[in-house]
Amino acid sequence: MFPGKEEESTGQDQELSLRRIVSFYPRLNLKLADASIVVFDLETTGLDHRRDFIIEIGARKITAGKLSGEFATMVNPERELPAQVEKITGITQDMLEGQPIIRKVLPEFFDFIQGSLLVAHNAVFDMGFIRFHAGLMGIEFDWPAFCTLKMARELLPDLKRKNLDTLAEHYGLSFEARHRSIGDVKVTETVLQQLLSQEGSYLKTWQDMEAFRV
Repeated sequence: MFPGKEEESTGQDQELSLRRIVSFYPRLNLKLADASIVVFDLETTGLDHRRDFIIEIGARKITAGKLSGEFATMVNPERELPAQVEKITGITQDMLEGQPIIRKVLPEFFDFIQGSLLVAHNAVFDMGFIRFHAGLMGIEFDWPAFCTLKMARELLPDLKRKNLDTLAEHYGLSFEARHRSIGDVKVTETVLQQLLSQEGSYLKTWQDMEAFRV
């Protein structure tokens, strides 16, 4: 269903357990201009990936500089949605009823990102959720990702704040829908394009992105 390999291990009770590894290892000299890059964003029930749950995943795939795919789905967390989350995101409990659960969504997301670099704003947060919830499914998620927040900290030192709202204002961008995955993804995508074409124009290959990886 999705890329990876299975490794077998035998416990003390001699029962066979299977661990699936989902991985991608790009060439260090891979040119960013030629690469497939998936910009993604999660909405969650909170900030702690060990206790909270993903309720929306949005992603856009850019291949050689052109949009080549989009992935967007809500995720039923199978529990009541906190009122504060409804207020921030506009996502309601009713909107999540009947939506697929994370065990169904993650394999589809892994199919979508095949062969692509991942990027998110504050990617440590998003990758933490993906890796943890994949782990609950017996999946080790070993995937290359980098972070536009890290890039902004390095490339825009004079900008007082580096959150997505501030970067959007800095580059004259507006949100289609703030705190909704695809809306945030579209702004992150343009922020990335601006960083790579302006302040980070010297960043040409995957190797050049080492300082911004997560």
